[in-house]
Amino acid sequence: MYRPTICMETEPHMNRSRTLIVPALLALTLTACGDEGSSAAPSEDALPSTAASEAAEPSEAAASEAAEPSEDAGGRNITLTDFAFSEGELTVAVGDTVTFRNSGSAPHTVTEGTDGVEADGSSFNEQVSPGDEVEITFDEAGTFDVTCLFHPQMNMTVVVEG
Repeated sequence: MYRPTICMETEPHMNRSRTLIVPALLALTLTACGDEGSSAAPSEDALPSTAASEAAEPSEAAASEAAEPSEDAGGRNITLTDFAFSEGELTVAVGDTVTFRNSGSAPHTVTEGTDGVEADGSSFNEQVSPGDEVEITFDEAGTFDVTCLFHPQMNMTVVVEG
């Protein structure tokens, strides 16, 4: 008959862990509660490090910059980040130039078409490597669908008014 062997050494280790955890939790609780009348902020040592979370999240300025095109002389800037255009729709005047900047890590195309398929008689189809940009001048009024041939979920519309 098989009888499992129970190691009794694990129990003292468990008690030692509890002995360390309980006072630590008590100290955190007391620090968090503090004196209601006290206006002193917790020390820097008591606060968790935010360096990792700040590195993982873009700053508000960077997020705003990627989300909104900026105007320049006679044109607009669109950012391709990860797998999206920074705008769903952009309105420009005839003759304006739109700069498409790839700030992501994957290559993209800026192609007239939808859902990753180039339109018949497409007037533009440019590949944009990470860190590069391409300029497209819209010389005719109309509505132009823009897609990425590599990532069919990337779509936007450029409305050119004349």
